[in-house]
Amino acid sequence: MEKETGVQNKSQHRGSLGSNAVVVGSGITGLTAARVLVDFFDQVVVLDRDRLVGEPSFRSGIPQAQHAHTLLPLGQTILEELFPGIVDQLLDKGAEMIHPENETVYYERGIWQKPESKLPRATVSCSRPLLENQLYHRISHLPQVSFLSGYEAIDLVASEEKEKVTGITVRNLQTPGESPYRLSADLVVDASGRNSKTPQWLGRIGFTPPEEWRIDAHAGYASRIYHRLAGQMRGWKKLYIGPQPPDGLRGGVIIPLEGNRWHVTLIGLSGDYPPTDEKGFLDYANSLPVSDLYEAIQGAQPLSRITGYRNNVNRVRRFENLPRFLEGLLVMGDAVYTMNPIYSLGMTAAAIGSKVLEQALQRAIIPFSGLSAAFQAQLASRINTLWQQAVKGDWLWPATDIADNTEVLYPLAG
Repeated sequence: MEKETGVQNKSQHRGSLGSNAVVVGSGITGLTAARVLVDFFDQVVVLDRDRLVGEPSFRSGIPQAQHAHTLLPLGQTILEELFPGIVDQLLDKGAEMIHPENETVYYERGIWQKPESKLPRATVSCSRPLLENQLYHRISHLPQVSFLSGYEAIDLVASEEKEKVTGITVRNLQTPGESPYRLSADLVVDASGRNSKTPQWLGRIGFTPPEEWRIDAHAGYASRIYHRLAGQMRGWKKLYIGPQPPDGLRGGVIIPLEGNRWHVTLIGLSGDYPPTDEKGFLDYANSLPVSDLYEAIQGAQPLSRITGYRNNVNRVRRFENLPRFLEGLLVMGDAVYTMNPIYSLGMTAAAIGSKVLEQALQRAIIPFSGLSAAFQAQLASRINTLWQQAVKGDWLWPATDIADNTEVLYPLAG
């Protein structure tokens, strides 16, 4: 039975900074942002192109969700702070706890790695749709929150002086003939992901778009979900075989999912992409430096088709360095930074962003003055460690491409 926490349907309101806040995007970034915003605004509207449904499902707007995801301990801690009891709720739905000291095995640098003496606490393992669905369930029960699913944000609305945001223009994708309309807002949070249109929106109203840095290790993934049998696990819950630069381009991971399932993702760097056909997928798994992953899946029952994904470039849009800010517009999550999923940093980065948002709003004054600049600077500072971890790892691969204006060896902020 799902555990009730006492905060399922309400939040602790800290005082209004405005009547309406709008969040563009309902992934983990958007849902955690919405949870923060209900403590500061009378009404919060979350809109998304996808149709949101009551049951966990993969969504076209989050294609990377079909590949293995790991929530780092810091990310789990933040989610538990924002949504008390969320871990227990996930466990009630079949998620599993992984204790790294005795339930995770790693093969890296040509050897099986021994657990470190000071490992972080156990972390929950589940599918991304289950995690997002539970966050959505918690958010949707808050009286201040409403969802517009199947809607697209198509432009910003700014004040006559072009100094602050006053809303966003949206279009109903379910009725193509319907005219777009304006959704008023005192604050707009862009959590729409890597395909965010904020740079173009800013350009159309006379603002300089952010500089963009890109580091591309030409990583590719192919994933499939399997039925999991206890006898196949051989003492581990999570198995990771890491690619090893410069020449060991292939790797893979198995993580447990709810419903006695495995999420299996094969990894290829420098354009050595894993195939998405049955024979090619298994042959690629059999080509890894150790046979454990292949042996685990070769007799397992597939529960999904094989899905590939190759849009894994590291990219940061340096909003913190804008020469002029549109007050009341905050950009976070993959709309600002995307990092190669091989490093399992994305969901934790989204959670960190929600804490930066909370801290920025706690210091905000009405009318907003300097909020956007302060938020983007603090976000860049907090994400810097994760960004450095990703780009330093991808720098080691021989085919990595780096944009001419990318300062690889320097932090985001400063």
